[in-house]
Amino acid sequence: MKSQRITAVIWDFNGTLIDDVDLATRSINTLLLRRNLAPLTVATYREVFGFPVADYYRAIGVDLAQETMTGLADEFHETYFLGLPESSLHKGVTEILEALQAMGVAQFILSAMEEGPLRAAIDRLGIADFFTGVYGLDHRLADSKIARGRELLDAFRIRAEDALFIGDTDHDAEVAMALGTSIILIAEGHQSAQRLRGVGCPVVDSFARLRETLMQQLSQ
Repeated sequence: MKSQRITAVIWDFNGTLIDDVDLATRSINTLLLRRNLAPLTVATYREVFGFPVADYYRAIGVDLAQETMTGLADEFHETYFLGLPESSLHKGVTEILEALQAMGVAQFILSAMEEGPLRAAIDRLGIADFFTGVYGLDHRLADSKIARGRELLDAFRIRAEDALFIGDTDHDAEVAMALGTSIILIAEGHQSAQRLRGVGCPVVDSFARLRETLMQQLSQ
C-alpha cells in the first residue's frame, strides 16, 4: 500500500463484501450440466474464474463458437439472482464498514455486477447507508469496471493516491493499477490465495487481518 493518507475506500462487491462464491459455483454448474460438461468444485472454480469472462468460459469447456456472451450471462444470472437473497455478508465486514465510517473515511462500491440488482442487494443487506456512491454496470456481461471507476473518481473528486481499492480478484488489482489507487486483495472470495499472491500486491487471508491492516494504515 502507498503511504499517503487514505480518505476513500472503494470496495468490490461480489466475493469481497458478499459471500457468494458457493452461489456462483452452483450457478455456473447449472449452465455446465445443461451442456453435458463437468461441474466445478468450489476449489476448482476459485482456480479458474477470472476476467475476461469469455476466457473463463473457454477454460471450463464452453464452446463460444456456439454461444453468445449475452445468452450465457442471462442463463447464469437466471440461477444466480434466484439465490442471491440467501447470500450474506462475509463475517467481519459490517464491523469494518462501521469502523471506517466512524473514522470519516468515505466508502464506495465499484462492481462488475449490473447496477440495479447491485443496489437491491445492498439495500437488502442493510449496508446502503455506509456508501457515498455505488457504481455497477449497465449490463450483465461483467466486463471491465475501469471506466466506471474513472467516473467514480471524477464524480466525487477523489485523488487516486488518496484512495484504496479492496477486491478479491486479479482483475481488481488491474483496476486499481489503471485508476492509480492502492489495492488490498482479500483471499476469501472468487480466487484462491495462491492466485492472488501471484499478482504481486498486498493480500490478506481474513477480514480480521484486513481490519487490522486498515486500522494500521489509517492511523499513520
